[in-house]
Amino acid sequence: MSARRMLTGTFLGLGALLMVSTAVAPAATAAPVPVTTLNCDGDTYKCTAGLRFGDGRWAADWNANVFHQSAARSASAKSVQAPVPVTALNCDGDTYKCTANLQFGDGRWVAQWDARVFHQSAARSASVKSVKSVQAPVPVTALNCDGDTYKCTANLQFGDGRWVAQWNVNVFHQ
Repeated sequence: MSARRMLTGTFLGLGALLMVSTAVAPAATAAPVPVTTLNCDGDTYKCTAGLRFGDGRWAADWNANVFHQSAARSASAKSVQAPVPVTALNCDGDTYKCTANLQFGDGRWVAQWDARVFHQSAARSASVKSVKSVQAPVPVTALNCDGDTYKCTANLQFGDGRWVAQWNVNVFHQ
């Protein structure tokens, strides 16, 4: 076999390998990725986030407490199948919890989990220290999950916009 043929075959083989590897596994530089759906399940006590990654069948899930906000339960709640969509997501830097309002029953069902709440810069700005008018919990403006660090990070509508809540998750392909 000539050197030219061997070199051409090597380049063709490497090109095919590169095409296959990029088709199977998306670039690792994509993490963290946006969350496309968020549902919580009172049967399994888990929240699951659909991730905008690869073939669209990647998800992150984590344990959550699911409960009704009043002592009386609604009879109409039994007709809805779990998991159910999240209608609002808020995180609280005072209690270190994130709370998801669930589209279920009388609308007073929530899922709640522990989260780290912190500022993304090492040095706090003066504007962050002066924010006293915002009441906790605060709305989440963006939610991303990372299969490399196994964490979801929620950007919080608070202060200078660099406050986040973060928690550990399981990331898996469905």
